[in-house]
Amino acid sequence: MEILIILPVLLVLVYGIIQFALIFQARAVLNHATMMAARAGALHNGDKAAMRTALASGLTPLFAHDASATGYASALAAAQLEVLPAANLANITVVNPTKAAMNDFGRPRLDGKSGNELPNDTLNYRDSSPGSNSKLSIQDANLIHVHVTYCYRLIVPLVNRVIWTVINSPLLSSNSMQNPFGIDGAITAIDPCLSYMPGLRMTITSEAVVRMQSSFYESNL
Repeated sequence: MEILIILPVLLVLVYGIIQFALIFQARAVLNHATMMAARAGALHNGDKAAMRTALASGLTPLFAHDASATGYASALAAAQLEVLPAANLANITVVNPTKAAMNDFGRPRLDGKSGNELPNDTLNYRDSSPGSNSKLSIQDANLIHVHVTYCYRLIVPLVNRVIWTVINSPLLSSNSMQNPFGIDGAITAIDPCLSYMPGLRMTITSEAVVRMQSSFYESNL
């Protein structure tokens, strides 16, 4: 009788510890991947494709199951599929530079192509007065600030459904913990990132700020 009473609680507790440990691990991996994406943007004129490639490389440990060259290639391929724009699982937003900063400090691209760029040379000697539109100096405008949102898949049985339901349902509403396993029908997700994804996922986010190492192109805003 004691086992029948304690076992469900014990299973939820143990599974919950495992799932939350995996979530914290995923957040740590995402922090590193976001920094890699910001570095790629700093080196490649704010190019989103380069940032997605770097983000996938940083997320690769989440999909690694074999400590070999083949295992790494398989994990990298899985991570690359996750960050594809069509998958809508990972979103990279460039918070800075902004259009206002480009209006303040932009110049024609030195490579001869159309559009403007944000000057990145001789920043130590440039006027540090704030621009009239952005209210930032040219030095601050050359900080690339990247915000990444990633839909992380919850994989531990039982607890994953409970966590997903708590995230997607208003507290104590008809869709909340009164029906954590969807027995009476599907639960309507309130997070668009999670509403149509295969499997149960939750949103984790990270941000990184680094100094631009190249001129930011207006086309990448």
